[in-house]
Amino acid sequence: MKIGFMQGRMVKPLHSQIQEFPSKHWEEELVYAKKLDFQIIEWVLDKKSIKTNPLLFSPNYVKKILHENNIVIGSVSDDFFLQQERSDILTEEILQHMKHVFIKMSQLNTSLYVLPLLEKMSLKNLEIKDQIHIFEQIEKIVPKNIKICIESDLNSENIKIIFNSIDNSIFKINYDIGNSAYEGYSFQNEFNNYFELIENIHIKDRLFQGKTVPLGEGDANIVNVLKELKKLNYEKNLILQAARIPGMKDRDVMIKYKKFVENAIL
Repeated sequence: MKIGFMQGRMVKPLHSQIQEFPSKHWEEELVYAKKLDFQIIEWVLDKKSIKTNPLLFSPNYVKKILHENNIVIGSVSDDFFLQQERSDILTEEILQHMKHVFIKMSQLNTSLYVLPLLEKMSLKNLEIKDQIHIFEQIEKIVPKNIKICIESDLNSENIKIIFNSIDNSIFKINYDIGNSAYEGYSFQNEFNNYFELIENIHIKDRLFQGKTVPLGEGDANIVNVLKELKKLNYEKNLILQAARIPGMKDRDVMIKYKKFVENAIL
């Protein structure tokens, strides 16, 4: 298992969001990451930076800075998708945006695109056939080198039905430990139903039906989840997306969380 981090977690946020692209500090953050021996980052796209994000407009420069700091983009979290005013999940604007992102990801040799189907973009209120239709639309625009990692709030039985109807070489699962705890799902049941489809994991702790909290303080039972992943020989990325801790420097929080995860998977 390789431990990476969600972009923006090592620097002070510019706005009130818990997660955002650190437009003024992204290069500085990569320098910090190198010093802390992180080699994987999950890049963030969001609405505030969508017209300036260097991944979309300066991929060669991004590649240069990544190389200087011995870091690769393991995945791209498209929060821009999550921040739309929902009229329909897949508008023509969104599809064109996704095509553009895929092109830039390819230029950076990055293959995992995390699609957050959460909150107002949740599929929970749709019929199964309509859920499947969304993925059929996406499949039409996905190049061969890109995998779509779906992060959703659906239960494991619903997810299993969907994945039995879509191309599993294109669609994978981004498993979020904290979001699963928020929904009250059993990680054992989830792993039994779709462990082989998990391509990326977000490390986060949350209270049941509540907020994100520091690792070990919520209902996610993270240590047992990580031990189970080790038992199942999970070898892909673990992305630290955990809560900031008031009174601690963000870099110190990342050190603390990295050690927490390393101790659990030793």
